[in-house]
Amino acid sequence: MIKIKSAMMKYFILIPLLINFTPKSVYAVEVNDATKENIQNEINLIFNDRCSMFLTGDLSSLPYYFDTSNKFGTWALEHEIKRIRYLRDWSNQRDIKFTNIESETQIKKVTPTSRGMRVRADEYYKFQYIYPNDAEPIINNFGVSLIHSMELIKKGDRWIIYNDWYTDCFEDALKSYSGELNDKETPSDKPKYTLPCCPKEEFIQKDVPKGHYNRVKAVEYADKYCGIPWASGNPQKYNKKYKNFTGIGGNCTNYVSQCLGDTEGGGLKFDGTWYCIYNKYDGASGSSAWVNADALKNYLIYSGRGMIIKKGDFKAVTSPTNELSCGAVSKLQLGDLICYAKGSDIDHFAIVTGFDSHGYPLINSHTTDRYHVPWDLGWGDKNISFYLIHMR
Repeated sequence: MIKIKSAMMKYFILIPLLINFTPKSVYAVEVNDATKENIQNEINLIFNDRCSMFLTGDLSSLPYYFDTSNKFGTWALEHEIKRIRYLRDWSNQRDIKFTNIESETQIKKVTPTSRGMRVRADEYYKFQYIYPNDAEPIINNFGVSLIHSMELIKKGDRWIIYNDWYTDCFEDALKSYSGELNDKETPSDKPKYTLPCCPKEEFIQKDVPKGHYNRVKAVEYADKYCGIPWASGNPQKYNKKYKNFTGIGGNCTNYVSQCLGDTEGGGLKFDGTWYCIYNKYDGASGSSAWVNADALKNYLIYSGRGMIIKKGDFKAVTSPTNELSCGAVSKLQLGDLICYAKGSDIDHFAIVTGFDSHGYPLINSHTTDRYHVPWDLGWGDKNISFYLIHMR
C-alpha cells in the first residue's frame, strides 16, 4: 500500500538519524570477511536462541543479548518479549503446537560506527507446527522474512544488540502485550478460537482462456517471488522487472497485482483502470489500482472481477453457520485475496496460496515477506477487520 506506516517510520527515519550522529571518520575503517562471518555467526546464535524461546517460553537468557543500558536496546528487548508472548498465545488459542522454529540471516552490509558495527541483514524464519490432537499429526511449514537495521556493540568477547529496527509481521497484534520480563512464559487464558477441521481437496483448474484468471499460475508466481529463498528456491527475491515499493509505502498491493496480472502469473487482462506499464530501463510502474490497496479493493469489487465473500472481524469471518461449518473463510480458494483493514482504512493485501492440514487458509504477501503463513497471524488487534475476496 502506498503510504508510510508507523512501524516503517521507525525504520526509515530513526535509523538514519542514529547513523548521522556517527563521526564520518569511522566509516573509512575496513570491515574484512572474517569480521562479517563472526558477526553473522553471532546474529544467528542470538536469533536461534530467541526461536527456542518461542517454543519453551523460557526467556531468562534473552536480556543477555541486548544492551539495556540504553533506551534503544531496552525497546528492542521488550519488543522481542511481546512477540514471544503473542505467538505462544496465538498458537494456544488455535490448538496449534510449534514443533520447530529456526532462523537464518544473510548479512547485506556491515559498517563501523563509533560504538561498534551497523548491520543490514535479512532474516529468514521457518516455522513448523502440528495439530497435536490429530490421530496422525501432519507437519505444516510457513516462512517469514524480516529486514533488520541493527547496531551491535562489543561486550567482552561477544557482540550484543544496541538497537534493532525492522518492520514486524506481528506488530499489529502486540498492542495489548507487556514487554516486562518473566522468566517463564505460559500461554494466557484468552478464549480459544478452535475451528473445525475442514481439509481442502486438491484444486484443479483446466483450460483457462487467455486474459482470464489462472489461479494455479497466480499461486506459482506468488511462491516464486515470495522473497524467502528457502521456500521459493529462487535466489532472486522479487521480479526485477517491477519497481519495489518496500520502504516507500509498501509493496504488498504491487505484489498481489503482479500475481493476478503478470503473464508468468495469473494472466488477468489489463484495462483502463488496472494496468502496469513496462519501462525499458526502469522497473514497471502501475496505475493507482495496481499499487494502492484501497484502490485495488474498490476496483475488484466495482469491476466485478472480485466478489466479497465476507467482511468483518476475526469472529465474524470464522464463526460457523448452518451452511458453513468452518465459517466464511472456508469459501476461500487458491488465488483468492484477503484485505486487512485498520478501522476503515485498507492497510494490506495478501493472496491465498495454500491450506494447512486442517484446511486453514495460508497466504503470501510482501513488505514483510510471508510464505504460506496462516492468514490471520499478526492481525490480532481489536480494530482489525478482514475482507475475503473471491476472484471470478
